[in-house]
Amino acid sequence: MKRTSLTALGVSAALLLSACGSGSDDETTTGASAAPGSISAADCADPDAATAKITGTLKVGWSAPLSGPLAAAVGAVIDGMKGRFAVANAAGGIGGVKVEVVAKDDAFNPERAKSNVNELIQKDGVHVLETFGSGQVNAVADDQNEQCVPLLFGQASLPAYKDAKNFPWTTEYLPSADAEMKAVVAGLKAKYPSGTDIALAANQTESGQSYADGFKKAIEGTNLKIVKEAPLTDPNAAATTLKATGAKVLVDAGVTTDCLALSQAVGRSGWKPETFVQPANCVDGKTLYEPAGDAADGQQVMVWLKDPGNALYKDDAGVKQYLADAQAQGVKLPLNSYTVNGWVIADMMVDAFTKAAASGDGLSKLGIIKTARTQTYQPPMFIDGIKWQMSPENSLGIGGFRPFTWSASKKTFEPAGDVIDISGAN
Repeated sequence: MKRTSLTALGVSAALLLSACGSGSDDETTTGASAAPGSISAADCADPDAATAKITGTLKVGWSAPLSGPLAAAVGAVIDGMKGRFAVANAAGGIGGVKVEVVAKDDAFNPERAKSNVNELIQKDGVHVLETFGSGQVNAVADDQNEQCVPLLFGQASLPAYKDAKNFPWTTEYLPSADAEMKAVVAGLKAKYPSGTDIALAANQTESGQSYADGFKKAIEGTNLKIVKEAPLTDPNAAATTLKATGAKVLVDAGVTTDCLALSQAVGRSGWKPETFVQPANCVDGKTLYEPAGDAADGQQVMVWLKDPGNALYKDDAGVKQYLADAQAQGVKLPLNSYTVNGWVIADMMVDAFTKAAASGDGLSKLGIIKTARTQTYQPPMFIDGIKWQMSPENSLGIGGFRPFTWSASKKTFEPAGDVIDISGAN
């Protein structure tokens, strides 16, 4: 069965962090046309392939920007994933089944991602898929749902694909913009009880607009007011335009490549916002904050992963184990936040694979997606008090954040509050 595309439905796509409404309950679905929680292989293009037990090697297919400006960050993510899978394989794999990553370059182009995913499914015979970017998830979800190949922890947060009924074989890793922005706005309300003016810099991609929309939704009914929004197509122009507003708060509704560029542009303009909020995908201090010098000092970001290079976690058991395992597997940049991100995604996959193997459906595509749809887990590299929580009714995923601010003098992030529980936000 072919589902009406999201573009045709006019669903506003989002990224690396977003959430609004999901698709209509009247849409035709593939893979599982019944209610959430009752995923079936009956409507799959090849039901036998969906239920077949995986033996020998479990292949995780990646369509990722291995070239272009995001290549270094995504390369670190994949390196971290491979390192965690190597640990699992060294311990005997998933009941003797080894895990392997098969990666193809899409240059951050959704159409190339679509082509890659079809090739990964049809030619490479992968059992699980992964991709990076909202446009990419939007481009591939119809095909992978029709073929019933689980897309696990996609690096995006499109609200429609958090709908387990209409897209049962797709799960996303990144927290929704609504959830993250609720946490951000809660902090702003506490800091500015009488309200304040806000300048918003927004990336014009699906990802950035998702973030911007999430922030706008979160400030509804508050005394916080966006006085100017500027596109991030030219960070210098955006900084100049937004500086002229005199706003005390600057919010970056951007993607990874915007974080440093906007910081440097704001610094060159001579503007020092009282509060500068970066998106949660901007968490690597070495590459995204340190090069900006004093311009990045005090910038805030919401975090859910432990930073193995931060003295705050020097005695943390999870961090110690991660560093020992990463070193043993020859991981290139173990302190890089993107490497940690990839390691954690693989760790969550290993948890899902292990639980699927012990389930009634066994280690199969169907067993894996059923497990992923009901997975509750606290990865050792998640900040204590933050869990991964999935249910058929609520694809929440990341259940909280802890705010941190960047110290330019110490060249590290410092905690700026306790964990903010968002488990009630979806």
